[in-house]
Amino acid sequence: MSQTMQNKQLENLEQAIMARAEHLAQEFQDKAERQRDHILRDAAERLHNAEEREVLAAKAEAERLFRRVTQASELKLQGRLDQLRWELVQTVQGRLKERMQALCVDRSNYREWLIQMIHEAIELLPEGDLSAEVNADDLSWLAAEWSDLVARAAPGRNIRLAEKPTWGSGGIRLRTVDNRAQVDNRFEGRLARMEAQIQRVILQQLFPTDINATARSGGPQ
Repeated sequence: MSQTMQNKQLENLEQAIMARAEHLAQEFQDKAERQRDHILRDAAERLHNAEEREVLAAKAEAERLFRRVTQASELKLQGRLDQLRWELVQTVQGRLKERMQALCVDRSNYREWLIQMIHEAIELLPEGDLSAEVNADDLSWLAAEWSDLVARAAPGRNIRLAEKPTWGSGGIRLRTVDNRAQVDNRFEGRLARMEAQIQRVILQQLFPTDINATARSGGPQ
């Protein structure tokens, strides 16, 4: 083989090797670019997901904060409304005392009311002698009318009018002579006994649409 042919073969071999190397280099470059694009896409997707999670977390936190602020405002407002409602109930309830005082001045109607209270009490008390207590103002005029009043209110019952007056703005308290049972129909006694019912009626009259409103004996909490 001539030197020329050998050189030609070597040249062809070199070209083939270079071509193969260039082909492999292009494959590696293409693969690297694909991996880079994949990594970039994956990183972008992860970044996007992280941003979405952060946005969602921020929105959730904002919603929680808004709910807390709203609930706090609603509770504060409800507390103020309850306070105003209670003050109004107390104002109306306070006027009951004025009505009681007016009743005491109207001797005829007051006398009939006392008869009704005595009749109501004896229905609840056991058989036997009873003692009746009134305040000092009522004792001064009831003593003279007591027999007639008892005859109308509780015929056949022995009810003694106590000589010592009791406290209170009006009304009457009956008790057994052994002091084992009593019915307190003094104004203050009836008010204490019926306070929750009275407050409920007042609320229903003042706020007829608020059917769930209830009076609290201790006022707003």
